[in-house]
Amino acid sequence: MLTTLVAIVPSAGALFLFWVALRAILQADRRERLAQARQEAAEDAAAAAAEAAVPGAAVVPAPRPNPAD
Repeated sequence: MLTTLVAIVPSAGALFLFWVALRAILQADRRERLAQARQEAAEDAAAAAAEAAVPGAAVVPAPRPNPAD
């Protein structure tokens, strides 16, 4: 019984470390996507405010980076 437990502990430990690392990566990606969405919403709001302040003026938004790059 004890030898079986000793044999399983390294695999369980490696699985736990993998789970912690994967969870951290996914949470970081989620936070990054939220921050990017907030930034883009702020840029869109600023462009809309500039358009409202000067009717008829063309507002050219800053180019957004391509996520595929």
